[in-house]
Amino acid sequence: MVQLKNLGIDKDTGDIYIGSRDRGPERAQHVPVFPVRIWGKLPDAISGPEVDSFIVSEYVFQEVSFDPVSQIRRGYVWRRMDSQPQYWGHPPCQDGRLITFQYQGFQGVLGGALPGQVTLTFGSQANFTIGELVHFEPDAIGQELLTIKMRPQFGFLPHIKKGALSAEDQRRVELALDDVVQGFRSSPPASVIDRCRDALTVFLSIELQISGKDLGYLIKKYDAVTETRTVVASLAHTVARLHARGKPAETKFPPVSDRQAELAVGAVSEVLVSLRWATWSQVVI
Repeated sequence: MVQLKNLGIDKDTGDIYIGSRDRGPERAQHVPVFPVRIWGKLPDAISGPEVDSFIVSEYVFQEVSFDPVSQIRRGYVWRRMDSQPQYWGHPPCQDGRLITFQYQGFQGVLGGALPGQVTLTFGSQANFTIGELVHFEPDAIGQELLTIKMRPQFGFLPHIKKGALSAEDQRRVELALDDVVQGFRSSPPASVIDRCRDALTVFLSIELQISGKDLGYLIKKYDAVTETRTVVASLAHTVARLHARGKPAETKFPPVSDRQAELAVGAVSEVLVSLRWATWSQVVI
C-alpha cells in the first residue's frame, strides 16, 4: 500500500519539504527538484516543462541520485495539486503555505497504460534536456523509483586539433558541429540524423575540396580517391542510410530511434578522428 506523501515548495525561500500536508512543515529537505514534462515517444518531446507564476510545472522530479559517467538519474515524480498554495498543518496556518505536489503512481501519471517509450524533458520550455525512462520499481513504502537515462550534454564530440584545418575550414566544421550539438541536446532522432548528415557533407567537401555535391556523391568520390572502402566512407554511408530511413517513403522500416541518432553522432565523431582533424580530450564543446 502506497503511503501518500506530499512535496511542498516555499516559493519565497525556495525551501523544499517532504512529508504530509496534514502536519506542519518540518525541517527543509536538501534535495534537488526539477520541473519535468512527460512525453510518449521521443519525437514528441519537442519542448520542456511550462513553468508558470508559481515557478513550477505540473510535474516535478525529485532527484535521489545522478551518475555523471553513465548519465543515469534516479528519483520520483510528483504531480501538482489543483488548488495552490496548500496550507500544511492542522489547523492550517499562514506559515505553512506551500506550493504542494502529491505522489501519484507512475502508471497513473501515464493514464494507466505503459507505452513502449516514455520520454521526460527537464528544465524550462525553451531550455531543456531529454531523458528516457528505462525502469521503475516500488520502494519499501510502495512509491515508484524511476531510472532515467539522460542524453549527454557535453563532451560527446572530440576536440578539433589546433592547426589541423585552415581558419575558414575550421569555422565551417565548428558551425556544423554546433548544429549537431544543439540537435542532440534537444531534437528528435530524425533531426539529429539530418544534422549529422549535413556535418559529414561539410567534412568530405573540405577533405576532397569539392563543393555543391551531396553526401552520396562525396562518398563515392572518397572511395575512388582512396581506392578502398575506408572507415570514413563506411560511417558516412551508414548515416546516409539512416537519413533515408527517416523519410516517409521508407515505410517498410520502423521510425528512426534515439539509439540510431546516437549512432549517427558517434559516426560524426569517428570521422573527425579518422580524418586526423580531432582528438578525444577533456575539453568540452
